[in-house]
Amino acid sequence: MRRIKKIHFFILFITLILGFSIYKNTDQTILPRTLDVKNAIIVGWDATQRDHLYELLDNGKLPNLKKFISSGSIIDITITTGTTSTKPGWAEILTGYGPDITGVYSNFDYKPIPQGYTIFERLEEYFKKEGITTAFISGKRHGTGAKGSHEICLNCIPAHRNYVRSIIELEDAGTLGRSTDVEWWEINGAEIHLPGVDPIFERRDGEPYYYTKDTIDAYVIDLGGANSVGEEAIDFLNKYKEQRFFAFFHFGDADTAGHEYGENSIEYSNAIILYDQWFGDIISKLKEMEIENETLVYITSDHGFDEGRKTHENASDFFLATNNREIVKDGDRKDIAPTLLWNYGFDIKSIFPSLSGTVLAEEK
Repeated sequence: MRRIKKIHFFILFITLILGFSIYKNTDQTILPRTLDVKNAIIVGWDATQRDHLYELLDNGKLPNLKKFISSGSIIDITITTGTTSTKPGWAEILTGYGPDITGVYSNFDYKPIPQGYTIFERLEEYFKKEGITTAFISGKRHGTGAKGSHEICLNCIPAHRNYVRSIIELEDAGTLGRSTDVEWWEINGAEIHLPGVDPIFERRDGEPYYYTKDTIDAYVIDLGGANSVGEEAIDFLNKYKEQRFFAFFHFGDADTAGHEYGENSIEYSNAIILYDQWFGDIISKLKEMEIENETLVYITSDHGFDEGRKTHENASDFFLATNNREIVKDGDRKDIAPTLLWNYGFDIKSIFPSLSGTVLAEEK
């Protein structure tokens, strides 16, 4: 009798375990590494400060993100290498390497990322037999560009109005060209410098994605605001829904609003709210096309924003949200690329050069 009871108990135990496994595997919001991740999307919310994001979440201003993380996860990301600016930020996220390897140290000190080092190129190589379509869709030109050899102006002021208003203050302080309130800007026909001050130029070998762009199937930048980026993203999904794809959809509105009006402004909040609205449209499109359950989605930023200011000089705190519940560990900006590649089945330890970051999940 005891033997029979033990057998019954064992069968019940196995049944419960299998039942739980079946339940877990049919939950379309959970994308474990063992599942064949067909598609992946990084949705870039440029310059989104972590505390500001959480405040908007708590106040119910980001309903699409809130719903998304309720069945996924959200973790804190902190920058430990590279400056808190656009070029080094996205370069680190899209490669898994710090500036010592990418050569992208800041918005004015940069060169092309070495060939083969970005997520785009690694996935193209990994799926060269099956095929994969890649996309890089960005509202910005500066920071996500792919020009070859060119000159930049080291003492010019970008055409944000708050920088223009500060010309007299900079002149009085004698800090033009080295103030933390001034960003370095490439020559674009709209540079501003003080009367009587000659612009100082330096040559760069190329922008970060000079080599990468040739491997990307849809490389579209300088789209402007979120509406243009969102429409282009939806068009891409409509066109390639039947194929395996990896896409980077980059929205830059909060960065522009923060520089113009400050981190505590309503304009900055509204820009993040607009991010959320377009994110909702992207998720709705994935559901409509019935590919949501085979698409890994990451929402993240390149850096945060200085509290109450119009700069992001010391803005190391932002976030990562995903529909993969296995992503549970807070991490670093350079951990995002190895985590995504790991989800695709890459042997992270075999990648050369060795990735600077680690996987943000407890490996099983």
